[in-house]
Amino acid sequence: MTFEERLSLFCENLRLYLKSVEWLKISIERCKSLDLKAEWSLEDYERIETLFARFSRAVDILLNKVLRSLDILELEEPLRKLDVVIRAEKRGIVKDYNFLIELKDLRNELAHEYIEEALKNRLEEVMEKSLLLLEITENLKEYAQRMRYLEGCPELGG
Repeated sequence: MTFEERLSLFCENLRLYLKSVEWLKISIERCKSLDLKAEWSLEDYERIETLFARFSRAVDILLNKVLRSLDILELEEPLRKLDVVIRAEKRGIVKDYNFLIELKDLRNELAHEYIEEALKNRLEEVMEKSLLLLEITENLKEYAQRMRYLEGCPELGG
């Protein structure tokens, strides 16, 4: 695989991730005003489920596509997820790679929770981690800019 092909793969995955983050931001805004102590309507539950789904999708794309394609771009072997997240810390994309593991674990737990009370119990955590995911996104974009990868991504303004 040539450098241009690796860069194209990274750009496509980054574009997909940034789009998922834009949708996540919309859900964050729609859920900010929810009162944890109040009775929720069906619409409220739908907003929360949408937030959880968008959070999960963004985490999946970040871990399974963007960071892996970044490893491929930089000629690293993305064989183990642990190695992928450790390299994300070394690149300065996250302060502690364990946070990425927490995101993955939360994503997996959310996929198996259906009870209304579980949604209420997880809303604060998902909101908090979503906001931190937005910070990671900025760090990722800064890293890609610093490494001049965005120059190869014209659809991202590079």
